[in-house]
Amino acid sequence: MTPRDLILNFVNQYDKPFDAALIANMTGLEIKEVEPIITELIEDKTIKLASKREPIYARSNRFNTNVDRQIRPNWHFDPKAALALINLIERGRFTSIRSIAEVFGRSRQWVFVYLEALASAGVIGVNQYGYCVLNKKDVGNVGVKIKRGILKDLHSHVSELRKRQQIQEELDTWHLKSKSPEPLEKEMEAFDSYNQGTMQTLNKNQRIFYL
Repeated sequence: MTPRDLILNFVNQYDKPFDAALIANMTGLEIKEVEPIITELIEDKTIKLASKREPIYARSNRFNTNVDRQIRPNWHFDPKAALALINLIERGRFTSIRSIAEVFGRSRQWVFVYLEALASAGVIGVNQYGYCVLNKKDVGNVGVKIKRGILKDLHSHVSELRKRQQIQEELDTWHLKSKSPEPLEKEMEAFDSYNQGTMQTLNKNQRIFYL
């Protein structure tokens, strides 16, 4: 992806005001690379100045909910980069975008954009161990449809499943405890019973001996 593509991806995702330093931090670009592209985006009205006193910007259509609902024309996904990201996820256990970005050598913004596109295409998902690969064959469809918020939905679903599993395990444990005494308690009862039987036998033998 070109620097312009990275910045456009950030602008399309970020709904709050931003400055050049924030873009540089989120995309991994240098500020000197960011500033000329910001000027271009202002000229073509992709972004606008949000403050008269400071160089703070906002996306021009950030309050228009009908814009960019399905296809994002400014996104240019690299199939090779997408496949490399898939292979990385397949080899390891990653639970956060930050951890993937550190290993993959890309910005968190870039990783988020690609993960969202891969999840929207049904290529990746989330399980109890973190991100997982579901289907590599649809990698060519990455970027055709973007389901905004899909990563959050996937994590929420897994979190709910974990809660249900934990509740079920607690119920199973409680059921086992209520069904039978603790092992130590049972062992003590068995010892007492054996001891009483032995003492009764000894008493009988002593009476027979004296008779």
